[in-house]
Amino acid sequence: MALVAFTACFANPFRGITGISEDDEREIGMEFDQELRGNVEVISDPVVTAFINDLGQSIVREIEPQPFIYRFRVIKNPSLNAFAVPGGYIYFHSETLLVAGDIHELAGVMGHEIAHAKAHHYARMTEKTQIPSLLTSLAGIGAAVATGEPGIAVATQAANVAVGLKFSREFEAESDQLGAIWLTRAGYDPSGITRFFERILEERDRYPNDIPPYLFSHPEVEERIATVTAQAEELTPVREPDLDLVAALPAVQERLRLLIETRRASLPHFPQNDEVTTEAATDIDVDIDAVLTEAGELSEAGHLDAALLKLARAEASGKRDPRVTFATGELLFDAGRYREAADAYLRTVAVDSSHAQVYYKLGLSQARSGERHHAVYALEHASLRVGPQTDLYHDIAWEIEKLTFVIVPESGFADGSVGVTSAAPPGRPRSEFTTAAPRIVWWARIGDHFSDRRDDISIRWIAPDGRIVREGPAESGTGPYVTATLEFSSDIESTPGRWVLEARTRRDVVSRATVEIQR
Repeated sequence: MALVAFTACFANPFRGITGISEDDEREIGMEFDQELRGNVEVISDPVVTAFINDLGQSIVREIEPQPFIYRFRVIKNPSLNAFAVPGGYIYFHSETLLVAGDIHELAGVMGHEIAHAKAHHYARMTEKTQIPSLLTSLAGIGAAVATGEPGIAVATQAANVAVGLKFSREFEAESDQLGAIWLTRAGYDPSGITRFFERILEERDRYPNDIPPYLFSHPEVEERIATVTAQAEELTPVREPDLDLVAALPAVQERLRLLIETRRASLPHFPQNDEVTTEAATDIDVDIDAVLTEAGELSEAGHLDAALLKLARAEASGKRDPRVTFATGELLFDAGRYREAADAYLRTVAVDSSHAQVYYKLGLSQARSGERHHAVYALEHASLRVGPQTDLYHDIAWEIEKLTFVIVPESGFADGSVGVTSAAPPGRPRSEFTTAAPRIVWWARIGDHFSDRRDDISIRWIAPDGRIVREGPAESGTGPYVTATLEFSSDIESTPGRWVLEARTRRDVVSRATVEIQR
């Protein structure tokens, strides 16, 4: 939108594709986020942040595939505002969350800001050579928010608007349109955002001196209300919204008010589940330490189901001991049952949200279940709960980095011929080989963010029968490429079947490719 500041729109989307890559956008967003979080109080409370993240992800999952991992932040600020920056970083001022009349109003704002990121509005605003000036501008916005000096904010915004003011209507209209469509897919009423626009008008009328006039003059809020209202009349939600989110909003607003009144960024625990009474928890005599010991012994003896059953009975007794659900998660994680493990870790943080290790394992479980957006959310909470000089902190940072940036965006196989092309540096591209082939060459383009770590990549060739026939460091190719060559000889035969190439860092498999050898 942005509702009050920050996301002026800059370039004509119909003038072609810019030179800014998605990795560039991710880098810009990450740098801005670090700048902002270093100067502005961002709410870290697990209840508030989980709510705003779940709301955002309920919309994002309807528009996959997504180029970015979306992060949703709440900034402690008493003005009506929300804004998006490159790379999928979405920010809400706390007042926006507090005054929302229902989930549909808040979802309307959310959908609009997601549209700014998804539609690459920042990438479409400038050329790659101008990225440093954009970063400077974004840093200036962060400083303006931190100091609360409207003069700085206005000057920064005026500089941004000067880049491409005449296109603002286009980008805002596009975000209104896309956001409304995506809201209906997620079950939200697209007319909710018009009600929020009306709140902006009320705010302008009540406090005309607190809001710079140009923030509403382009484009006119009244005009957008009419446009979005007309569009909403043609759209119908395809299902009901997430009822848990609908029910949670009032409690989240009350908790956020308490955070602001007490000048805190977080409260220590989640609200207790009223369905679990003190009586239920004390009438059943359960020795948790003994249960944990017995479950561990059963698991080591190969009786996983029996161990899980014992832990489930302890959890059902009503004793809210986070060790029980964490132990359940650990057993499931080790068994490769990652979705079930994630559920157990979620039940753990619902009782005690103070431990980095729980959030870390939750994030790993969600990442391995394909829930990359939720995984980054959990991992970021883990990083808030551990010292920056610890091994765990660096492990968490690596996992976030892998999920945020693509290590190997492009790879393939070639025949190693002399003809070198940009698509396949080692030669002509091939998807199949025969047993007469003298060699197979694998090539990969390494993402910009990881370009300085090409030397860390090692290669493993695996034959159709599962044997590792060759492993060693990847070779640096031209430009951003690395290569690996498997020469067939007397000691390595070109066995027909499906061969596997694994590219690894010191920690993980970062790319896995297969190639067929036919007789």
